[in-house]
Amino acid sequence: MKEPVLIAVDCGKYATKAILKSKDKHAITAFRTKIQEVEKVGIEVNPGSYEVSYNKKSYLVGDAVSESFSNFDLTKKIDLHKICIYTAITDLLRITNLQAENVKIHLAINIPISAYKDATSKQEYKNFIEDNGEPILFYLNGKPYYLYLKNVVIAFEGIGIIYEEMEQMKGKYTAVVDIGGLNTTYCTFNGINPIFDSMTVSNLGINILKGKIGKLINERFGVAVTPSDLERILQNGYFSHAGQIYDESKELIEQMKAQHFREIIEFAKSRDYTFNNVSLDFVGGGAYMLSDIIQKEFPNARIVVNPQFANVKSFLKILEIKYGL
Repeated sequence: MKEPVLIAVDCGKYATKAILKSKDKHAITAFRTKIQEVEKVGIEVNPGSYEVSYNKKSYLVGDAVSESFSNFDLTKKIDLHKICIYTAITDLLRITNLQAENVKIHLAINIPISAYKDATSKQEYKNFIEDNGEPILFYLNGKPYYLYLKNVVIAFEGIGIIYEEMEQMKGKYTAVVDIGGLNTTYCTFNGINPIFDSMTVSNLGINILKGKIGKLINERFGVAVTPSDLERILQNGYFSHAGQIYDESKELIEQMKAQHFREIIEFAKSRDYTFNNVSLDFVGGGAYMLSDIIQKEFPNARIVVNPQFANVKSFLKILEIKYGL
């Protein structure tokens, strides 16, 4: 009898996060959601990057891929997400030394909240990831894995750690704001039950903020910046050129971050979010990046620990309840 294995994957536009749990094993992986089709890889693939093959095509996945290969489509029903999900699954099997043919994978994955509300979109994405029930041959760093995915659980972005903290949620109203790479998702929960009319999404993710900062730098300093530059600028909190740090850029970037966060909140208010008499959780990689501003504007809000892993922890909890592990 095959060993049951739970795998939860949160494949966002910025990063892919995944957790594996079995009877005696536990593992986590995370990497950038970027792929580049290649003919032959002639470099050493370092941690955080992978060489994969699927459907007779080869790809680089993760950190080794330029920011220019980032994807900004609203849909997740594209090869980028399928390949990153398969990469996460096989990497977790690699880490735990589990053989794909000896385990039964129970998988939970994410879908935008707008698509989750539509039964047809949800089923189409499920079929897409399951490869319509056909065996999947996937190579990770030259090693073949045969995956068979069935009864995949579809969860929505913006769950946060609601299901991980089910006991604490009883009798509470919680508004979750999930600041992702492309979108910001909003959902209010009565206990662990999402309130349907509160489920909404804006395009105010961190990639939009990067675009604003790029435009600002070009106009103020007369320098064009690439997507890779913007990633470093946002991480560093300043702009430098030819080794010179532009001190003025530090304040400008902070102002731009604060303005972007205000837009996130104003969008919520336009969708009837008052933030009255509710607990407020901020999750997602964007919450970590904007944490100082969030704490200033909402001092009583909670930025959950490791906010980029909040959703995937709840996905795993859903699997644990469903399959009793």
